[in-house]
Parts: sequence; structure tokens; C-alpha cells
Amino acid sequence: MIRSVNIKRMVTYMEKYLKANFDYWQSGYIADNVESFVFRIFGRILKPELGLSGKNNEKLLDFGCGGGAALSFFDRNGFDVYGIDISEVDINHCKERMPRIPDHFAKVDPVPKVDDVFFDGDFDLVTAVQSLYYYSNDDLEIRLISLKNQMKPGAVIYATMMGSKCWYYDNSVDYKDGLREVDIDTPRLKIKNYFVNFTHSKEDLTRKFSMFETIHVGYYDAHYIETEGSDFHWTFIGRA
Repeated sequence: MIRSVNIKRMVTYMEKYLKANFDYWQSGYIADNVESFVFRIFGRILKPELGLSGKNNEKLLDFGCGGGAALSFFDRNGFDVYGIDISEVDINHCKERMPRIPDHFAKVDPVPKVDDVFFDGDFDLVTAVQSLYYYSNDDLEIRLISLKNQMKPGAVIYATMMGSKCWYYDNSVDYKDGLREVDIDTPRLKIKNYFVNFTHSKEDLTRKFSMFETIHVGYYDAHYIETEGSDFHWTFIGRA
């Protein structure tokens, strides 16, 4: 059951947390290579099980596309790729990376609206890797409804959510509406005024994505440095 929220609310200001996360990401997120939790999902589930191979030029939206590493991977595999992000630096990098389709990338308003439409919608596949957990509970619901509304019937969504097993959680305090404020200061990483909606369990994950039919729930994890902990993220694959 989807919680009741005013999805038609008039937004007259940007919430503190949205502004903080918007400012944080303006420096961009540039990664040269596609992450394993993208290409493995493609090779193990999207292509063999769900028939999303790129051979039919399936229309794909990457929500929170960063510098376009995942988009470039799907583009090489035949998908008709589109990407949106709140960072102008990242969108410009996507255009440089895939110069033949510069109009397939756009900067998105940080404030979600249920009637948002990106690139005329009608997507076969939506990916949202490490991008949706920057929304509060209410705003996440609005964003997910807006994405579902832009998907073809039976289209697939692949999304990841930061889990409370991630070491960020132990360096955070409660904020509001499902968000926690993260404060980290290590030799490698300094984070302040940074807000995350952590997911606590499989049940919590499927509840957040309850507007979709669940296909698979999984996770990925890593632990590289003794002074840092688990990178635990939940993975959700569902159908509109």
C-alpha cells in the first residue's frame, strides 16, 4: 500500500536536504568505467531473463546518470539511451562522452514532481543506481510514481538503495521523513550536510517500491579499508 501524500503539492522552495545534496553533487561524479553492479545485472538478469538485450534498441533512462559510464555501456550494447542528473558537470561530461546524441542528456530539477516527463517517456528500462536514496520518503514516492508513469506497461526498473548496514549509517543522525544526516571525516572522505534515506531490510525495500511488481531483490557489498566499513546497497528489479 502506497502511503498517502499530496503528490500535487505546490513546491515554492527547495527543502534544506535537497539543496544540500544538490550543492554537494555540483562537482560531478566522473567514473571512467561501468560498475560491476551494472554490467553483472545486465549479463545475469536484464538480458537473459528479461530479454532486455539492446537488440531491439530499447529506450533506457538512467536517473542520476553521473558522468555517463553506465549509459555508455548500454549505448554500446544497442540501447537508445537517455540520462538525467542534477549536476551540470555530469551532463556536460555525458555529452562529451557520447557526442553523437547530445540531446539525450539533461539536467533535472532536484524537486520531484509527479507529472515530470523526461524525453517524452515511453521507456522500456529505467535504471537508478545510487541516486534515489537522496530523497525523503515523501519525495521518493513522488519520484517513483513519476518514473512509473513514464514507463511502458511491463517495462523494467533496476534501482539500488543504500542499506543501513553501510558504514555511512553509523556516522549519521536522524533528520526527518526517513532521512539521516551523514557526517564523515576520514583521510579519504569528508562529508557534511549530506542526507541519505537508508533502507533497513528487504521488506523496507519492497515497501518503498510497492508501486512496482517485484521481480528480484538482492544486494552488493565491498569493504576496502580498515578505517571504513561495509558499502552495502540493496538492489531492486521490478516491473511497471
